[in-house]
Amino acid sequence: MKIGINEKIEPEIIEYYESFYDVLRTPDFDDKSRLLKPMHGTKELGCAKNKKCRFCDKDENEASFNNIAHVFPESIGNDVLISNYECDDCNQYFGNTIENEYANFFGLYHSVMQIQGKNGVPKCKFKVPCEKRTDECAKYCVEISLEDNIPHIRGCREVDKQYINLTNDSITISKPVGRCCPIAVYKAIVKMAVSVMPVEELHLFKNVITWIREPEHSNFYNDKKLLVRYKMIPGFNVTKYPHYMLYRRKKDAWNKPYMLFNLTYGCYSLLIEVPRDSDNCTNSEFEYVPFPPIPFYTNEEGTWDMSEKEIPKSEKHSITLSFGAIKEYTDNHISN
Repeated sequence: MKIGINEKIEPEIIEYYESFYDVLRTPDFDDKSRLLKPMHGTKELGCAKNKKCRFCDKDENEASFNNIAHVFPESIGNDVLISNYECDDCNQYFGNTIENEYANFFGLYHSVMQIQGKNGVPKCKFKVPCEKRTDECAKYCVEISLEDNIPHIRGCREVDKQYINLTNDSITISKPVGRCCPIAVYKAIVKMAVSVMPVEELHLFKNVITWIREPEHSNFYNDKKLLVRYKMIPGFNVTKYPHYMLYRRKKDAWNKPYMLFNLTYGCYSLLIEVPRDSDNCTNSEFEYVPFPPIPFYTNEEGTWDMSEKEIPKSEKHSITLSFGAIKEYTDNHISN
């Protein structure tokens, strides 16, 4: 399995996007801001004066803009791209709702991939169904932490292989998906796309913006699924910083999704079709779109259907870590 930068992007994919899509950016920042490096300094979207929230449509006379509004959640490692397009009320609402649900959905990956969130790298610990649990058991059946890129995994010996599966050169960790609403997770991704969208595009997404803020989560479409396509990127700290692209269909292109949003960070590159008020493209069109060019080796591609309000209790996320050596920790000693 290859890990790291892949400089040989398939020319067919590059040609597809150059033929059918334009890359959008707001006028407030340059292209290097797509790669959210702290050394680039803090970047602001929107003017510092005469602020207006693009989610509730209130200006400075109707709402406060005192708090820092991150364009993407801090939970994905963004602390450099902030927005003047988001008022304090909307910022707090999103942080308490859809962005929190997003963090719960990706909890395993954020922890193992050492994504530096608002309060540091999130810890991964969870219980599993067990008939032998006693009062003397630890609070959690599985706990994962990382120090200097080295995973430290504590697991009860009664934990089944479906949760921790150790082989000669790898360990697979499977965690029940955190409590969340899939539609809310999808809304969080759409909210990121709307946050970086040029102002002149917003009038096409008025109903979508209203939908993002609705506390009751329902599918935006009547007969279409909310799909998130993904590619997994193997290795630790390969991507290093979040990176995003917003693609809009060219005016002479048809039968293609109007707008695509691609977000890459940690061990994932995510792709959604941004819902549009007058959208008549089918899911099949989105599923046929080649995944955008990303400069990393990938080892898995899949799709999540985020159209439901609840995650099945049996749903798990898994990640496999390869190793050259392993040390076993016990209560009294460490054995090689």
